[in-house]
Amino acid sequence: MKSNKNFKIFLRLMKAQTFNYITDPVNIILGVVLTTVTLLCWLAFKPHDAESGLLADSFVLASAIGISSIRNSQYNLNLTLADWRETRFIRNLLTTPVSKRVLYSSVLCFNWIVNILVTLLLISLAMLFSSQRQVISDVEWGPFLLGFLLNILLSNVIALFLSTTFKNKEYVFIISLISYFGPMYLLGLGIPWNVVGQIPAINILTYVAPHRYTLHLMQAAWVGNASNMAFPGVESGSWLGQHGFGYGGNGWWLPAVIASVFIIIFTFAFYTRLKNNYQFGTRKYSKFRGVRKHVNNIELIKKTNSIDELKALVEIASLNYKNQKPKKQKKTKSYKPSKKWGNK
Repeated sequence: MKSNKNFKIFLRLMKAQTFNYITDPVNIILGVVLTTVTLLCWLAFKPHDAESGLLADSFVLASAIGISSIRNSQYNLNLTLADWRETRFIRNLLTTPVSKRVLYSSVLCFNWIVNILVTLLLISLAMLFSSQRQVISDVEWGPFLLGFLLNILLSNVIALFLSTTFKNKEYVFIISLISYFGPMYLLGLGIPWNVVGQIPAINILTYVAPHRYTLHLMQAAWVGNASNMAFPGVESGSWLGQHGFGYGGNGWWLPAVIASVFIIIFTFAFYTRLKNNYQFGTRKYSKFRGVRKHVNNIELIKKTNSIDELKALVEIASLNYKNQKPKKQKKTKSYKPSKKWGNK
């Protein structure tokens, strides 16, 4: 019975996120349109003069998929959480018996579905070009899908960490946009990596960017060079010809391990922030029954900014208490021997 209720709540949360995503033009433009137009421009109008240095990389489609995943998995996730926080949706939901697992699982599940749909759209458009139909035959799908998965998970945990660390949503959006536009222009889509990567200072500086490792894993696997992470189609004497993607000749396992370390770090940071936000100073009361729910209500009361918010919160809490209050059972008469017969 409880699982059915959770599933219905899960579907309603998915429906709410779908409405928010479709009705927000910023999500559509930055999450779908901008990446799609950039990809089509590189594929349809790229210069054919190799001396120009602006030839699109052969893995431009992999770059487009990775960049769009960063946008949808990080910025859009933060946008959803910020909107729900401003409308007090999360605050009101946390006063109900709805599990936090249902809430966060619905948010992540919707995010993954959006990424898969956008990826299929980009691949479908790219297959209109014969050059991309030839490139896709060389893709090493195992390392590529691993990089795709790690890229989404990394973006998700960074988004969750930012949303719990900064109370001001403007700071969250600024960091998310830097994390989106930085890889877009410096890691292989806005400006091809065969141009940016030839500049040693920028090449070395991008090692501090967590998304470098997931994107490079996807790019190398797309052109069939995941085994040695070599850069395709460059002179052997150039910087990229000597260093490849920059992993010392090691295979795809090295960027995968580094990306996994970043995921673990941000996951631990998110868990720590979440625990401090909701359980600070309550360890000594943890053995008492229902303490988590009451502590959560106290935290919500402390965050109210007006009398109207406080009244609304109290009304919701009282309504939930009435719904959860067990019904009184009718007393059944117990059998008592009649005094008339006595004890024989």
